[in-house]
Amino acid sequence: MNRFFLTSITLAALLGTTTSADAKPIKLEWDSSGYFRTRAITLTNLAPTDATFIGTADDNYEIPEIRRTSYITSRLRITPTLSWGEAATLHFQIDALDDVLWGDNNGLSAAPLFAIDTSDQHYLGGERDALRMHKAWLQFKVPVGIVRVGRMPSHWGMGLLANGGGNANFDPDPARPKHITERKSLDTYFDDDFGDNHDGSIADRVLFLTKPLSIAKTIAGKEDTSSKLVIGYAYDKISEAPSLNAESASSRRRPLGQQGFISRPGDDVNEHVGFMLWNDPYAKFGGPWARDTDELRLGSYFVWRHSERGSTNPSDLDPAVRDTGSDVFIADFWGRLRYGPLYAETEVLTIFGETFGGIPFPAANEDKDANIQGGVLRVGYFGVDEQSAPKFDLTFEVGHASGDEDISDGEFKQRPLHSDFNVGLIMFEETLRELSARTYGPNFASAENPDGAVGFFSNGGVINANYIHPKFRYHVPSKNLTFVGSLLMAWVDNMPTTGPAMFFDDASGPFLGTEVDFAVKAQFSGKMHLSLETGYLHFGEALQQALPNASGSFTLQSRIAFLW
Repeated sequence: MNRFFLTSITLAALLGTTTSADAKPIKLEWDSSGYFRTRAITLTNLAPTDATFIGTADDNYEIPEIRRTSYITSRLRITPTLSWGEAATLHFQIDALDDVLWGDNNGLSAAPLFAIDTSDQHYLGGERDALRMHKAWLQFKVPVGIVRVGRMPSHWGMGLLANGGGNANFDPDPARPKHITERKSLDTYFDDDFGDNHDGSIADRVLFLTKPLSIAKTIAGKEDTSSKLVIGYAYDKISEAPSLNAESASSRRRPLGQQGFISRPGDDVNEHVGFMLWNDPYAKFGGPWARDTDELRLGSYFVWRHSERGSTNPSDLDPAVRDTGSDVFIADFWGRLRYGPLYAETEVLTIFGETFGGIPFPAANEDKDANIQGGVLRVGYFGVDEQSAPKFDLTFEVGHASGDEDISDGEFKQRPLHSDFNVGLIMFEETLRELSARTYGPNFASAENPDGAVGFFSNGGVINANYIHPKFRYHVPSKNLTFVGSLLMAWVDNMPTTGPAMFFDDASGPFLGTEVDFAVKAQFSGKMHLSLETGYLHFGEALQQALPNASGSFTLQSRIAFLW
């Protein structure tokens, strides 16, 4: 069925893009955008709890107390395009020194004092390639829409579920006033007031986009065929052989031959995505409050992820137990409105269905139901956009990421919001990221998964929490300066009752803490961007119980970037 679908869409694309023999030559055009950024971070009390040791006396490792840490990372991102007129465009994304730590971090030098070589250790562990092209996709027109094929970024709405991690630069429209920057893509390089993007969503995908109302207007002979309604369908290949780790016991069932593992029946994980979006970034509402920045975007995004087999470790599967595979569904709704000074945006999602395996607790091969929710609501007041007059913006945000009071039962309720949806500087980005890795790393380590249940790590995303996040911005266009301040307060969504505790236990209260952040941002020399960010997190009773050796955490961070 999948092969038939892929073959059909390829033939349709070829037929739809044929040109006559006397067509004029089309010029190939090369372009690129990108950035180079460097971020320096100092942080206190990341994990102020007594050090512990895991393993035996002869073979153990330490989970240390971290009272202070500081480091520097960089990233070079280049996003070139090769266009053949308006018919087709080939996109790339190349990352170099991708969030690797400055200095020698892999012991290349016998004595660090005399180190002369650097290494490529990622700041969260593991070595990264110094240079990698990890996205490449083709976009071309067909008579009824647009097709994209390849490995591409995936972004939807506010980025709670699918977040591209910063894959586009600001894209001003020359027809609008120069002081108004229109974001044709909401997934911009630096889309957050605090922190940076690190790991965006990537899909191996065939995507089809069309405007059905435009097609209907064309058939009807209308002069104006424009339309705001966009619908799309995507076929994603998530995994070709999810259970075949050559170093694990699963390899006992690995078929021999060069393509044996590709031919294993039933172990592919495929994803089908459908969405519908009313996209009007130039909305003209009229009335006394109307502005050039008015916009309306409203849509729904649905996902079906399916596999015939889903066992985490098939070699340990009881012959009497039937692997029922996985059918997981996601429904995600997003809306964004700007009318004059008023702004509102929301995204809500739910994940439901059933999966066999994939979740390592309490055992590798278990049948579980998914019941996960998340959402964010943001409202605000934006001052008047003028060429040189300062303006004041206010936003208020509330968010939710469901937690699981018992991860050992038959219902899985916990999943973090995407790690590149940044909320504050410390609480989620640093403290809960570290605590989730300590909870679900060593406690779940095995021969098949030596790093533990990495799928449970928050990686900096909002996890098992409800929060409020008011924020202000003060823009001084004549000086290219912006001042940002925010308050963040959060509470545990579900206190654990059994199984490995998620940072804390029910002996503590649910309040995570109060965080205050402040930033100064400046642009100079046309392409240079500077951001100075600082914050303080005061531990609430939940964090105080998990981190008893301190009452709060402080950070000071800076980013210098060149954008083109």
